[in-house]
Amino acid sequence: MNALREWFRGPGQLQAMRAETDNLRAKVEFQALVIEDITTVTDRDKKYKGNAYQTYDEAIAELALKYEGEADWGVLQTGNIIDIRSAFITAGGLKAYPSDKKTDPAENEMEFIGDFFEFNNLDREMVQEFAKEAELEGRFLGEMFWDNEAGMVALRYRSWGDLHYKVQTDAKDYSKYTGITWTKDSKPMKLEPGAFVYGRFGGRVHKPDSPYPKCAKCLTQIDYLDAAIRDWREINRLFAAPVPDFEFADADQAQKAATAIDKINWKTKKAISHTGTFSFKAPDMAGTQSLENEIITLSKMISGTTGVPVHFLGLPDLMSNRATADNLMELVSASTNRERSIWKGVYQSIITKAMAIWNEQSQKTQLDPTLLTVDIPYITQETWTKIKDVYLPLYNSSAISLQTLLAQIPEVDVEAEVALKEERDAKALEKFQANLDAQANQTGTPADQGGQTAGGGQGGQFQKGQAQ
Repeated sequence: MNALREWFRGPGQLQAMRAETDNLRAKVEFQALVIEDITTVTDRDKKYKGNAYQTYDEAIAELALKYEGEADWGVLQTGNIIDIRSAFITAGGLKAYPSDKKTDPAENEMEFIGDFFEFNNLDREMVQEFAKEAELEGRFLGEMFWDNEAGMVALRYRSWGDLHYKVQTDAKDYSKYTGITWTKDSKPMKLEPGAFVYGRFGGRVHKPDSPYPKCAKCLTQIDYLDAAIRDWREINRLFAAPVPDFEFADADQAQKAATAIDKINWKTKKAISHTGTFSFKAPDMAGTQSLENEIITLSKMISGTTGVPVHFLGLPDLMSNRATADNLMELVSASTNRERSIWKGVYQSIITKAMAIWNEQSQKTQLDPTLLTVDIPYITQETWTKIKDVYLPLYNSSAISLQTLLAQIPEVDVEAEVALKEERDAKALEKFQANLDAQANQTGTPADQGGQTAGGGQGGQFQKGQAQ
């Protein structure tokens, strides 16, 4: 009987066990879903960050890919920003002048500079090319060596992206660069201080080997901007075109209409006669306003970071008035002034070391780099406006000298212009005196007396003013 009783009880126990197993499985699956959701959120928070390029290596590699047109996003914006910034920094070109033309015109030094600039294309495009490379890497390394064939000092850019070099500094002074080292084909390479010039354009002042380009700070926002423009394009491509809609009373009529439409190959701008209600259907596009706001906001953030005005990023309509445009150009000046100052120091060092190499290798007249000074003029419409509205009225009211006024005008040789003016004044005075002498001969009045009485007794004062 017990065996028979167990035989009848078996299916029920089996069913209970199956139910318990199903409950256990459901519980495990639910716990797995919870764990998976928590893991997903945690991973998402780890990946979603405001700066996707947190190391110098990543930022430099991405900048190079974007500028060279090989990145997935941000090619248009990055290339535009780099080119515009390098143009604003060095578009005025590189100029070298004698430090004191009166005491020493530095003729030999100026002749060397002309040949050196021409040989290295520093009088043409290379100055802006060097600025572009510095914008991409946040640093500039120029190797200098003697070219036996040309009989001139050569200056060549060396990329950190190619060499991954290290900058060595003095143990007590981080501003003194004692060497540049890298490895080539498993062999250690080094440049001695006299054979290179190094400039840092980003990062901390006490970390010369850890720069960070200005454009790299907003690479993530550049990616977002390009992606938002692409999203806008996709929405327009999929939903911006209206779809013809024919409404009929029943499915039979709708099927007949569909067959008829296929036969006539109806297109937009063609008339159609039919039964039923006709209209165009299109989704609500109000959501695209959020995309447009994102594009504008990102452009403003990128402009503020890089100093490139928004109208150079393709949004001229954001410049509502002239005052806005003027303020944006002040932003450009402020955001590139530091780099321009650094470049002046870099080129001053280049000239110093180039002359040292020349003095050692050429066996010709020894050159003195201290007799020259370097400048990178910054010329904008604001420059001329400031001269016209500020310096010229001050000069006319005798508040400043002619030298001060001329010094504000780009590419003007102040000493030469002052000398020419003195020469013109001297000739004018001679001509005036000659006229007085001619009048005296005709009237029989002494020339100096005529000068005193001519013009209501102001002749003597006029001559004195001319002499000054």
